[in-house]
Amino acid sequence: MSRKSKYSFDQKIWAVEQYLNGNRSSVEIAKRLKMPSKSGAMQVRRWVHQYQSNRDTLLSNAQYNNHYSKAFKEKVVQEYLAGKMSLPSLANKYGIRSNGTVSEWVSKYNSHIENRDYNPHPEVYMTKARRKTTQQERIQIVQYCLNHDKNYTQTAVKFDCSYQQVYSWTH
Repeated sequence: MSRKSKYSFDQKIWAVEQYLNGNRSSVEIAKRLKMPSKSGAMQVRRWVHQYQSNRDTLLSNAQYNNHYSKAFKEKVVQEYLAGKMSLPSLANKYGIRSNGTVSEWVSKYNSHIENRDYNPHPEVYMTKARRKTTQQERIQIVQYCLNHDKNYTQTAVKFDCSYQQVYSWTH
């Protein structure tokens, strides 16, 4: 699934340069870009931090979400828990676009929820017509999904259904 940022690379660079040159405050920049003043100012400061960390490529608009392995997530979480770096610093160090992503990994770890490998199967998310299923097959599919920690993607792949079908039958 593709993604589109609200702000272009040029707008982000302009905002960073305005802030670093002392021409405008983060609040003024946020207003100029028609961002909500408080959260927009915070976003501008995040862009500045990313830029200063020599990660100007992070300011470019990503076409797709990044994929991270379970081992990589564990490494980043352990670094954070050891108190070595802040969430934004870890995100910049490893080229992760948002410190919210790192925060989510830490939260899952602290809640004893496994940070899984991200193994997308784009074909199960597509809306093309899938095979017809009987009521009995649906019951079997739902039972499998529930027995496998509600892993809708894995279930959809196994039973040649769409993710949306499995999700709707399970709920």
